[in-house]
Amino acid sequence: MKTTCIYPVMYIPRLSAKLLSMGSFLQDRQEVHGNLKQITFHDAIMCKPLLSAYLRSPWDTIFWVLPQEIKEASIATIYKVDYKIWHKHLGHPSKDVLKHAKELKDFPNDLVFPEHSPLCRGCAEGKMHSKSFPESDSRASKLFQLVHSDLKEFPVESYSKYKYIITFLDDYSSHAWIALLQKKSQTLTAFKHFDAMVRNQFKAAIGTLMSDFGGEYKSKDFDLFLKEKGIQSRTSVPHMHQQNGRAERFNRTLMDKAQALRLDACLPPSWWEFAAATAVHLYNRTPIRRLKWRTPYEFVYNKVPSIGHLCVFGCGAYVHLPAEVRKDKVSPRSELMIFLGYPDGVKGYLFMRLPHNTLFKGTTAVFDEEMMPKCTKTVKR
Repeated sequence: MKTTCIYPVMYIPRLSAKLLSMGSFLQDRQEVHGNLKQITFHDAIMCKPLLSAYLRSPWDTIFWVLPQEIKEASIATIYKVDYKIWHKHLGHPSKDVLKHAKELKDFPNDLVFPEHSPLCRGCAEGKMHSKSFPESDSRASKLFQLVHSDLKEFPVESYSKYKYIITFLDDYSSHAWIALLQKKSQTLTAFKHFDAMVRNQFKAAIGTLMSDFGGEYKSKDFDLFLKEKGIQSRTSVPHMHQQNGRAERFNRTLMDKAQALRLDACLPPSWWEFAAATAVHLYNRTPIRRLKWRTPYEFVYNKVPSIGHLCVFGCGAYVHLPAEVRKDKVSPRSELMIFLGYPDGVKGYLFMRLPHNTLFKGTTAVFDEEMMPKCTKTVKR
């Protein structure tokens, strides 16, 4: 069985018939054969007939498809899963990176890649191109032998009143973790939590912590904790952030991806925390050239990650409301919300309820990935 997705689909009020464009079929690698009575669409590769249309009368110019030829229609066939959608699913990676994502679970095998990468507003507005930091040739030989860390301050307080992000990057696998902080003084607490996670979940110990010369890493309490755990401390020379290059490069990658996600969805600056968390989730599941196009997730968890759950960040979603959440028995069973990512420790999605901007976690939703509720020119279907 072959499923043909027609895109785009236009809604015309009061139209009594559904019109199919011959050009859309031809662009889907199909051929048309016919005469004045009948036309048939054939698969160009298999050479098998897929759909036939007929004239109702000799003077008619519109070919009609018989009802029995279309047995069942699904709302999912309205939205074509194309290069643009998967570019957004994985957090706006380059075309070269997206090509190597074919090895991931649930990635569409028939995805067509354009000859030239189409212009993406999120990439154009959110990604910066600056001189790369010098790359070091030395690499760790096992997990958590060397961990890079950096603290980044944001000019805008986030939705949950956070002001900083601290990042932890494993040198061997390139897998990353982040923590959101309200104050710089919480840096040691965040590192203690990360160290406990490494010891409990991976039965490993951090060998060396590489950071810049920031005061948050040089306190007496921080030095004492590192000595108690047997963790070696390495810092860059003051004002030479390039010596902490891997953490700096990851921060740039993280911010490029987060900005592309947020700006493409027209979300306010204070929602950067959701974009950053989603960016890390996608980064760990994206193939990396240094890992021979394997993902950091695979290096850490020893299995290929599934990406079938990914959706376009910031898109609209009709989320199912449990009975106890609805006002009464005649209230709608779903509500239009904004998709904001994948919360840790929850088998579900994170949404923002409108218009009061309250967070909501749900498991059942219908995603409209072409509709961005926060964009002024979006079409709410």
